[in-house]
Amino acid sequence: MVSALGLSRLSLSTHFVCSLLLSFVVSAVNGSFVVWFRRDIARRFRSTLKDERDIHSRLMQAYPEVPVWWYGAVGLVSLLLMLIAVSVYNTQLPAWAALIAFILAAVLAIPTAMLQAITNQAVSLQIMHELIIGYMHPGRPVANMVFKCIAYIGTTQAVTFAHSLKLGHYMKVPPRVMFSVQLVAAFVSCFIVLLVQNWVLDNIEDVCTPEQKDGFICASSNTFATASLIWGGVGPARMFSPGSP
Repeated sequence: MVSALGLSRLSLSTHFVCSLLLSFVVSAVNGSFVVWFRRDIARRFRSTLKDERDIHSRLMQAYPEVPVWWYGAVGLVSLLLMLIAVSVYNTQLPAWAALIAFILAAVLAIPTAMLQAITNQAVSLQIMHELIIGYMHPGRPVANMVFKCIAYIGTTQAVTFAHSLKLGHYMKVPPRVMFSVQLVAAFVSCFIVLLVQNWVLDNIEDVCTPEQKDGFICASSNTFATASLIWGGVGPARMFSPGSP
């Protein structure tokens, strides 16, 4: 792709390479965390609120818990809609790759949430996801972005949801109310965010350009787009595989 355009090969600064190295090391923390706390994770899957004897858990037993099938139903419907969306629209991402991203989001949610609860530190995993899809489907920047959104943001939203449930637990908000409020808010925000974004792109002059007079330069969006070109357009094979710079 790069040579076809007549451009020079991608060069990475020492600072950027070191930051990537640290990102890979931080991503590996999840693996070591699972190994270290595997027994506690397994025990939590078998336990319920009735097994906890602290005052908060005893008070929360007055409310009915959210049935597991509620989560399963929402997850199944969301998964089907996601697979349909990536197949119908020109995302460059096959359905099986989207399913892998979904599984990654689900698997990494538990260690990421536990790690943040214990250390108050959020682990950034987007570089790892960009690397995975970059090797799976090189030369596809849009697919790289979509895969990263499903895997990374899926995990992040799961951790945020757990954080909200924990806050509701301490504030004695019924679990089913918390679940319903989060579900409605997530559904409504999908349309609100899309409408606001389209309005911004259609009505603000020079939006997402360095010359925008009011500062709407979209710095994070530019970073996101640049990452898709590096990891999707060029691909990690051109950067890290044998024979690469």
